[in-house]
Amino acid sequence: MSGQLLMIAIGPVQDFIAQARRTRDLWHGSHLLSELSRYTARMLAEGGAELIFPALEAGHVELEYTADPWRNEDRTQPALNIANVILAHVKGDAATAETLARTARDELFRFWHDEVAGAVQKKVSAKNGDPGLLQKGTEDVWDEQIDSLLEFVAAWDAVGDGPGSYKAARDRLARAIAGRKNLRDFEQWHVPRPGAPKSSLDGARVSMLAKDRASKLFRTYRIEGQEQLDAVGLVKRCGGKPEQFVPLTNIALASWLKAAAEDPKAARELGSLRKACRETAGLEGLGYVWRNLPGLDPFRHDAALLLQSRWMPLFEKGLGFSDWRAWTKDHVRRLLAAMSEPVPYVACLVADGDYMGKTIDALADDAAGMERHRAFSKKLSEFANVARDIVEQDHMGSLVYSGGDDVLAFLSLPEALGCAEDLRRGFEKLMEDAVPAGAVPADTKPPSLSVGIGIGHVQESMGELLELGRRAEKLAKGGDIENEEARRNALAIILDKRSGGVRKWRAQWPDDPAKTLSADVKALRDSLSTRKVYQIAETLARLPAPGRVGAGENWSLVLVSEVMRLLKRAGEGELAPVDVGLALDVGEPYDVLYHRLSAWIDRVLIARFIVGSLPSAKAGVAKEVPA
Repeated sequence: MSGQLLMIAIGPVQDFIAQARRTRDLWHGSHLLSELSRYTARMLAEGGAELIFPALEAGHVELEYTADPWRNEDRTQPALNIANVILAHVKGDAATAETLARTARDELFRFWHDEVAGAVQKKVSAKNGDPGLLQKGTEDVWDEQIDSLLEFVAAWDAVGDGPGSYKAARDRLARAIAGRKNLRDFEQWHVPRPGAPKSSLDGARVSMLAKDRASKLFRTYRIEGQEQLDAVGLVKRCGGKPEQFVPLTNIALASWLKAAAEDPKAARELGSLRKACRETAGLEGLGYVWRNLPGLDPFRHDAALLLQSRWMPLFEKGLGFSDWRAWTKDHVRRLLAAMSEPVPYVACLVADGDYMGKTIDALADDAAGMERHRAFSKKLSEFANVARDIVEQDHMGSLVYSGGDDVLAFLSLPEALGCAEDLRRGFEKLMEDAVPAGAVPADTKPPSLSVGIGIGHVQESMGELLELGRRAEKLAKGGDIENEEARRNALAIILDKRSGGVRKWRAQWPDDPAKTLSADVKALRDSLSTRKVYQIAETLARLPAPGRVGAGENWSLVLVSEVMRLLKRAGEGELAPVDVGLALDVGEPYDVLYHRLSAWIDRVLIARFIVGSLPSAKAGVAKEVPA
């Protein structure tokens, strides 16, 4: 196996993906990063390198560029997501590896500028009498913004045949890549555009948009009145086909729409609404999503029209449809009257594998380390399809990204918890096959999956929702927990209500958080009143924080007594702590009881919000919702 080990990291990653205002921005950002990594891997394979991560051979279909997420016309075979760090074995000396890396870099930058960004530039430029999206005379600004985006970091080192040689070389490359990425390049813009507004995505680059906004493309790509997009933002917004992207509201209301489609009275009103959306002149801008997703089957137009708070901006400002009051009365209000009120909140699910670095290191620590890594890489790539089926087919969600052990998806609230549980089980089962018995030392922690669910309002920006999901995933990882055994392998939920503050809850998978929350949901429906929960929360707020309790003061007794008194209050259903999933013992330290009760309050109020999101048809004849 003598030769060179070559590692390449493509960026930017997190910031590039997070700069998003719409579903298409977020999805296309992650898709573009995967495609740029795919093209780099292809250049290495065609140059004679043996790919390890990803474990693909030259000529493999998964090394071919794809503009959308599917490999076939009937959209049943999704393209493989390629991670942004590529590892390959190169036969030859250091000069050979350097030449290959430089060639790959030059080809990647050409591909990005000419074929990816260039295609979008042509699409949004003036033609056939339409003025286009771009301000005239900004070609040089476009080129500079596009050419300054990509980060390409490469390192290579000799690798031998001896035991530990592959692992040592890989470790050296990882350190070198990390060290270089910690150094930032700060270059001034050489082609300024004085007085131009900044991009709405991040404010780092100036907008490329025309001032007069006369082009019909502004409506096609849902670029709103004051929104500004730079060259990179335009590539993300306009790079795909508008009809392939799922509106976030459709994901949030997937469970509600399914329930409506299954109720005879509501189904009739839903069918009438679908027909009106297709046939009413002036509503073409509502679009029609062709994605083959179960969650879209009941309704493929923009579900924002089901939210009364969105009617004015959607119809009048967005579509220029002035007759929306009469139209919604005839076609939307009757459906709303037949169902429980739709809840305009969505779940952003972010999952990440645990102990993956240690597992990969352990697999490398062998004379056959490279072969083991290639086998592990192939197995890990299977999880992308497993995750897609779980998210989209089983739980009516939309998968934004699944590469290796990373998952990013959006789901309706009623489906989020079950999806997290299924992803965890699917990942652990696949890892059992990927790491066979005896392949790693017995004391190596088996890979697990930490999942964060961030719940936010559908009108928040995509970047804010993604940040909420990432905060939840970080909470699940438990990096600030002192006890190593209590870290990772967990589920965490963060609920950010517009008018109710933030609630957080975390539990490890062995403690069965899904079962715990299900029990809370049942208790809230059967016996536990929300009023009691808030009374307990108010009581806890009046008690001293653990750090302010003096020695000899028995606040544990006070806390337990107050909680028991409130739960037993007559006329509201007499309960004990154990009846509501709460363990309290006056013999325990006050700080333990205090934090446990605080976590219980957050958990139950999160469960209450989930209960409120469960859709149901209204009994009796549908009546019109008041205007």
